[in-house]
Amino acid sequence: MAYRYSILAVAVSGFTVTPLVAQVTTADFVGTWELAAIESPLPGGGWGPAQLPMSGTPVGILMYDALGNMAVQITSEPRGVETPADQPELVNGYVAYYAKYQVDSDAETVTHHRRSHVNAELASLSVVRYFEFSGDTLTLTLAPERNMRLRWVLQR
Repeated sequence: MAYRYSILAVAVSGFTVTPLVAQVTTADFVGTWELAAIESPLPGGGWGPAQLPMSGTPVGILMYDALGNMAVQITSEPRGVETPADQPELVNGYVAYYAKYQVDSDAETVTHHRRSHVNAELASLSVVRYFEFSGDTLTLTLAPERNMRLRWVLQR
């Protein structure tokens, strides 16, 4: 009888436990995403529309490919001509750059290693974003501050 239990213990100990949540990979990002909202934290908790230094409603597109390339463009409708001194990302009411990207599933971040930017002074920076997927929605939150997030909807 002791022999049967030791075989069972060996058989059970050979199993590997697989996590219920799959690791996010580059493939999860691939596609064209349309800007749904730009939000900032509310004083009482939660998120609400961000106060942005641009006129009109924010609109934008974000694209990731399977080769590790990405591009993003954000402006507003109607488009303004703002270039605030304290917002170097925004030039003439427009934000745009392209980059190589790298996903860190453990940290839940994606890093954009910029290759060019509408503001040449920001062209070679790497920027980190926390990511969260929910259905066809990708939320990217600025790191490390977590003071703004952009929600994107996958286009099909």
